[in-house]
Amino acid sequence: MKTNTAKGIIYLLITAIIWGGSFIAQLFGGVAIGSFAFSGFRGVLGCITIAIIILYDNITKHNTFTFFRKDENVKTTILGSSWCGVVLFSALITQQIGVELTDAAKSGIIASTEVVMVPIMMLLLYKRKIRLITWLFIFTTMIGIMMLSMNSITGINKGDVWVFISTILYSFTIIQVPKYIQHIDSLKFSFFRFFMVMILGFTFSFIAKENGFNLINVKKALPSILYSGILASGVAYTLQVMGQKYCEPVVATLIMSLEGVFAAIFGFIILGQSLNLMQILGIVVSFISIILVQITDNQV
Repeated sequence: MKTNTAKGIIYLLITAIIWGGSFIAQLFGGVAIGSFAFSGFRGVLGCITIAIIILYDNITKHNTFTFFRKDENVKTTILGSSWCGVVLFSALITQQIGVELTDAAKSGIIASTEVVMVPIMMLLLYKRKIRLITWLFIFTTMIGIMMLSMNSITGINKGDVWVFISTILYSFTIIQVPKYIQHIDSLKFSFFRFFMVMILGFTFSFIAKENGFNLINVKKALPSILYSGILASGVAYTLQVMGQKYCEPVVATLIMSLEGVFAAIFGFIILGQSLNLMQILGIVVSFISIILVQITDNQV
């Protein structure tokens, strides 16, 4: 396995782990201050985290304490990243609304269906054919996810529909990343995406008349805001962009689909939700599928 590919896999795996825990954080945070306000605060902390990383990166690698370097196209960076930020906000807010109306483990399972949506969208939008063996691993990953969800699927509700819509939008953001980061610094790309999330989140929070700036409510939501803002947004989405530099969108999606597995694991650890033998086997099947797709070195 190539060094860069291994690096990309590690970045995406860490992303999946962090996102797995974010479903629980979103549930508590959104209920406390409102879906739009929560997304706005998440965007603020995401921007601050990424800005610190950008300044540190420029100091250590380029010996300059600036946000933009002289060799960067500022207009292209801002416009391309901001458009992707609008799509990301749409995905975040629909997922946030959905998580509040269904349970965290179930949300993680539904979100993992992007493992099927991305290759289908790649085929429809870009005529990118997927190898038969890659489809096989997509299928076995979905089998693992279904095994994991045996006790979670209790009928479809409004929350499930919202999460499913968000999964379609997330799939689109995954396809967007390779297209836009060819000529944009990955850290700036992440920063301006979350800058748009912040602006749109607070704007819609004001329009919806949410009570998102009530200090008591913000205090209740603070742990969730910190996790979702710093880790799930600032760190994880940056790692996603960096990881997708070295992995094809379909393979990257297979790895990131493990967020559903980690959501169940976090539910077991934090919320005390039980895992039966079938669910444990589902986790194993999903992990094995991801490993095999790398061993066979599939390329779309």
